[in-house]
Amino acid sequence: MKKLSVVLLACLAALTVGAAPKEIIIGLSIPVTGSQAAGGQQALYGAQLAVEEVNKAGGLKLSDGYHKVKIIYEDDKGDTTLCDTTVRRLVSSGAVAILGPYFSGQTIALDATMRELKVPLVNSATSIKIPALKNPWIWRSRCDDGINVLILGKAVMTDYKAKHGNFNGLKVGILCCNDETGTSAATSYKAYFDKNNVKYYVDSHNKDETDLTAYVQKAMAAGCNAWVSSTHDIAAAALAKAMYELGLRNQIVYMNPILAQTDVLKLMQPEWVEGWGCVSDYAFSDPRPVSAAFTKAWLAKYGKNPIPDVQGALYYGHATIVMHAIKEADSFDPSKIRDAIAKTNGVQVVVGKAYADKYTNLIYEISIAKIHKLVPEITGSVSMASDYGFEE
Repeated sequence: MKKLSVVLLACLAALTVGAAPKEIIIGLSIPVTGSQAAGGQQALYGAQLAVEEVNKAGGLKLSDGYHKVKIIYEDDKGDTTLCDTTVRRLVSSGAVAILGPYFSGQTIALDATMRELKVPLVNSATSIKIPALKNPWIWRSRCDDGINVLILGKAVMTDYKAKHGNFNGLKVGILCCNDETGTSAATSYKAYFDKNNVKYYVDSHNKDETDLTAYVQKAMAAGCNAWVSSTHDIAAAALAKAMYELGLRNQIVYMNPILAQTDVLKLMQPEWVEGWGCVSDYAFSDPRPVSAAFTKAWLAKYGKNPIPDVQGALYYGHATIVMHAIKEADSFDPSKIRDAIAKTNGVQVVVGKAYADKYTNLIYEISIAKIHKLVPEITGSVSMASDYGFEE
C-alpha cells in the first residue's frame, strides 16, 4: 500500500509538471554587431523591459493559466539578406512572433518569408512601400514616412513663415540617404512641396557616408535656405558637421527620428545641431506621463548605460502590442496572434495609441522635438488617427 502511494504521488507530480503552462517565446532580429549595434542594443533592452514587467506580475494570463514570456534574439547586422536567416532561425527556435528587423529594406525583403512562415512581425520600419505589399503578417507600431513627412514639411513651412512673414524665397534642400528609408521619404517630401508650391533641391547619399560637405555645397549653390533629411546615424552626424563647417547657422532643419537617438547625438557637437527639429516618437526629457513612466522603469533597470532613446521606447511598444494580442487571442498560435493584432484598437504604447488598419500601420501619432544642448525637447504632439478614421 505504501509502495502504491509512492507511485501514485510520483505520477501526480509528473502530471503536475507536465501541465505547467508553456513558456511563450518572442523573437528579436536586430543588429547586435556592426555600425547599427547601438540601436540594436536599445531595441533589445526595450523589448526585454516590457517582458520583464509582465513576468514580474506572473506572466501573461490565458485561460489555461499564467505563461512566462521569453525574448530570444539573433544578430542580423542590419543586413537585408541575413535577416531572412535570422528570422527563420528564431521561428525554428519556437518564436510565435518576431520583433524587428531594424530597417525598411529588410522588412520589404522579408515579404515572401513572412507569408511562408505565417508568423506575425512587428517593427519600426517606416517606408511608404510596406503597406503596398499587402502582407497580412507585417505590422509596424510607428508612424510611416508618409505621415512623418506631412508633419515635417508643414513644420518647415510654418517656421519659415514665422521667420520671414511669408513663403517668398523658400527653397528646401532634401538630403536623404539612398536606401529605402531615404528614397521613400524623399518621394513623399517632393509630393508635399509640389502640392504646396514650394521649390526644392534633391540629393541622396550612402547611409554610412562620413563626409557630406560636397552634398551641402551643391545644395547651397542651388539656393537652399531650409532643410529636411531622412537618413541614418553616421550620415546624420556628417550632415550636421558639414553644415556647421560651411558656416550655416540658425538654419531651419528637420530630420527623421534618428536625430532624437542618444547614440546619434553623441556623434555630434552641441553647436552643430542647436535648434534643429525632428519628429521624435520618444525623448528622454519628455515629462508626459506615459513617456515619463517608461523612462523611470528603464532607469530603474539599466540606469543611464545607455540612456533610453527612441528605439528602446519603440521596441518596448512592439513587445507590448504582441503580448496584448496574445492575451486577446487567448492563444500563442501565430495565426491567432496575427488576427488579434489586426483588431488592435486604442492600445496605449509609449509613442501613442495603436489602431490597426487593413495592412501594416498601427500608429498615427508623432511628436515634434527641438534639440537644445544635445537634448531633444518635445514641443508638441500631432495625432492623425482621426484623419484615418479612428476614434481618439
